[in-house]
Amino acid sequence: MKKALVSPAHVFLNSIYGSESSWAYNIVARLAKRFGVQLDVVCGKAYGLTLPSCVRVFEVGFDRGDLMDKALFYFRCYNVAKRLYEDADVVHHMFPFGFRAGLNLLAVFGHLREKPFIIGPIQYPQEYSDVTDYEWVSGRRGLRAKLSYSLESAITRLISQPIDILHELTLREAEALVFDSRKTLSLYEGLYSDLLKDKVLEVIPPGVETEIFKYASPVKKDHFEIMTAGYLLKRKGVQYLIEAMPLILREFKDVRLRIVGDGPFKGELMRLVKKLSLDDKVRFEGLVPRNELAKYYASCDVYVQPSLSETFPSTIREAMSVGRPVIATKVGFVEEHIIDSVNGFLVPRGDVEGIASKVLLLLSDEDLRLKMGVKAREYAERNFDWDKIATMWYSTYSKLTRC
Repeated sequence: MKKALVSPAHVFLNSIYGSESSWAYNIVARLAKRFGVQLDVVCGKAYGLTLPSCVRVFEVGFDRGDLMDKALFYFRCYNVAKRLYEDADVVHHMFPFGFRAGLNLLAVFGHLREKPFIIGPIQYPQEYSDVTDYEWVSGRRGLRAKLSYSLESAITRLISQPIDILHELTLREAEALVFDSRKTLSLYEGLYSDLLKDKVLEVIPPGVETEIFKYASPVKKDHFEIMTAGYLLKRKGVQYLIEAMPLILREFKDVRLRIVGDGPFKGELMRLVKKLSLDDKVRFEGLVPRNELAKYYASCDVYVQPSLSETFPSTIREAMSVGRPVIATKVGFVEEHIIDSVNGFLVPRGDVEGIASKVLLLLSDEDLRLKMGVKAREYAERNFDWDKIATMWYSTYSKLTRC
């Protein structure tokens, strides 16, 4: 296998942000560097890239927007990809491919019937979202965002049936489907058992740059430090961590909470901090460049991910890779990787007392913190190292091109 067309790779393709944009970048970059795969990559916008000459990137000029913009993104990718696919040994639809929500026009229009076609990672569904998610994705704010969000939600419900049809047509054309978790694969097997017969089905998790997010021994300070990071959206649940702080401070006076990130829910969180008189205990760090995040993880004693809804956020993998015990809500497929009481703790979503009790347990037991942190790092190296993940992707490519 010499050449692959990745279309679409993602709306963003970069190594600066976490989540899907760096996920896509790492798959592409490491397939090229480690295995010499030539790649034509179609995306919305690309920046912050360090790629070998065997990778060509084609931008279609889109990074965020409303429902119509998203539809146009698929057509723009198709217009570029239909000029490139014949020279490819394999075609790969990477992101976006949400749960029952992805389509590829090369497949829908029948271009790929003689071409090996891979879809994935197919992602676990978000179980909860609200207008703050829409504000972040669309760039709109205030009343305009609320009206647009309500309108788009109604339109999405109306067009769900044709979208399902296009999704199934896309799945039908694929020789291989790659899932982000065993949980997602199980859900698809329940929904599409007949359609998935005779296909290559793989589970390849997201990775982490273990060479950047290196293990760091805990820093001795005159206070304890709790950290959370990510886009400040309502579903990220940071409000519950803030509400847990008074319970934590009853037992340990010298505790600080660092909140890394920005987003449309930040104002609400700042008001909650003020209401609880926590101004001197909670610090909003704002957006931090990803190449500087490792030092924030290294500075903290405990990392908390209190989300109401997730797949499996990159921040958990990063904190684990640095060697910090993680307290996370039991959402998405987090439970496939956080082994409760071994490399972290799982708590129910929205459980303020549960968050506080696990933080207090870790703060009161240094040996437990250290032991969990080492276990977390070992797990990250074994399961999330990007070179290992890229090898799994290359193996899937090779299975198809040998056929």
